[in-house]
Amino acid sequence: MTVGGFHHVGILVEDFADVRRVLGNCLGLDIAEPEAEPELGIEIMWARIGQVALEFIRPLSPDTRAAAALRAGQGGVHHVAFAVDDLDRALDEVRAAGLETVDPEPRDGSHGSRIAFIAPDSVGGTLVELLEPRGLGLP
Repeated sequence: MTVGGFHHVGILVEDFADVRRVLGNCLGLDIAEPEAEPELGIEIMWARIGQVALEFIRPLSPDTRAAAALRAGQGGVHHVAFAVDDLDRALDEVRAAGLETVDPEPRDGSHGSRIAFIAPDSVGGTLVELLEPRGLGLP
């Protein structure tokens, strides 16, 4: 597997207002306009500082995985994401190494990407996203 580098940190929030106020207005980070991802049941707002991207995730409805995580007290840092060049091969290698995955198959992510997660129990309690950007420049 080839990891192309660190991609982003995903952070679950109930609302974007405080994030925009503190990170954008007070600290001067570049904050993008929120983008709805209705097929994922979420809205995403990207913040960037230098080469680091922060993905703030807000559920669009109470029946989404993001909303369930917030109800379970799992708000805040949710996952770290690494870019890979071939997600199918990366998942095969992860499973061959005996690691569990959350997603049985890659699924669609934002901006045309493909994503899959390694189970937190396999990575010391950290949810790791493997992301195949598909040539699109994600924020």
